Amino acid sequence: MSRTELTEAISELGIIVTVRVPNEQHLLRVASALLDGGIRALELDYATSRSAGSLIQELREIGLLVGIGSITRSTQAREARALGADFITASVTTPDVVSACEEMKIPCILSGLTPTEVWRAHEMAADFVKITAAEALGGPPYIRSLREILPALQLVGADMPLDGYIPYLEAGVEVLDFQSSLDLPRLVEGEAWAEISRQAAKIVSTREDWKAKIG
Repeated sequence: MSRTELTEAISELGIIVTVRVPNEQHLLRVASALLDGGIRALELDYATSRSAGSLIQELREIGLLVGIGSITRSTQAREARALGADFITASVTTPDVVSACEEMKIPCILSGLTPTEVWRAHEMAADFVKITAAEALGGPPYIRSLREILPALQLVGADMPLDGYIPYLEAGVEVLDFQSSLDLPRLVEGEAWAEISRQAAKIVSTREDWKAKIG
């Protein structure tokens, strides 16, 4: 897919699960369980992608979009792309990573917290801006205030709670990112694959119901 098509796919799917598992051997099993629940976009951190690079192609082959996060430099972004990343998430607001993604024709998600950081990410032409620690800054009202300043932004809500994320959608977040609230390390340790799929399905269906209600 082209960069535009990938960006549109991320927006349409609207959900990314950031996967951090204690054992890389479980990565494919976790991904399959999430896919069974309807999740089609995952994000791995840079360190995991380097040690489990061969699995990225397998994840893509089963129908997942795979992003690589925790990127801070353009060299890391290029390495991640070489491993098969469909999109890049930078943990900082850096123009070098945006430029690298433009060259590689894949979407770039920059991370920001303050209005100034978010504005800079927008000025750098990031495809999405991930709002980190939004809960600590007031939650949905903070998102709404950013929307008033920069209405054209495509926002990703970082580390959303399992309950209470609909207000973020109502405030203007396009893409929900889930990580700690899913408690994947604990579920993996207990080999609770069905529970992972159940939680994923609930997230997907709740978002779809919300979209249907707003027309």
